[in-house]
Amino acid sequence: MLRLSQLAACAAALALSTSAQPRPDKPLPLVGVYLDFESAPEAASVNVMEHAVESLLSPAGIHVAWRSVRENSGRETFSELAVLKFKGRCQVRAPQPANDFGTLGEVNPLAFTAASSGHVLPYTEVECDQVRKALAYISPGAGLLARQQALGLALGRVVAHELYHILGNTAAHAEEGLAKASEFLSDLVSNGPLTFDQGAANLIRNHLRPEK
Repeated sequence: MLRLSQLAACAAALALSTSAQPRPDKPLPLVGVYLDFESAPEAASVNVMEHAVESLLSPAGIHVAWRSVRENSGRETFSELAVLKFKGRCQVRAPQPANDFGTLGEVNPLAFTAASSGHVLPYTEVECDQVRKALAYISPGAGLLARQQALGLALGRVVAHELYHILGNTAAHAEEGLAKASEFLSDLVSNGPLTFDQGAANLIRNHLRPEK
């Protein structure tokens, strides 16, 4: 079992530029995900983000416990831990210059996960200012709540991708689905399905619940 106070940081980066049911004889792994925002996020976005992550990771047979880094006591234990640092402004209301949406064909990193000596470390930085660019692909007439929810969905998909690396302890990417090396910004806010393929879900489950 792991505690947040036991973790130590290192460098390097991994970027995101229906599986079988878990065996009933073992308890489902509980993953502690600690959140640290540079600026206060909007509650509607955080709620959608958390729900999206839980839904995307459910085929891997795990539960997620959301915590704040600032409220950590170091006393809780989890099967695995992840610490997510959200840089920039994770807010729909944040000022965004008219030219901030980038250019056609531009590739920008949305998040980085630390790795060292071939081992993926449980530390991720999410670039909120880059993820917010996905809002350019929702309806221009969308209201504030709809935009907050769209941002939450985009963040959830980015976070789930990085947790795939952490929980599967892998630097590899899949050819299809959310475990691909890159996604179009429009797909991050699309109502269409964007999920892990069976291989990615199996990788996470087998790392957390290895066969004996």
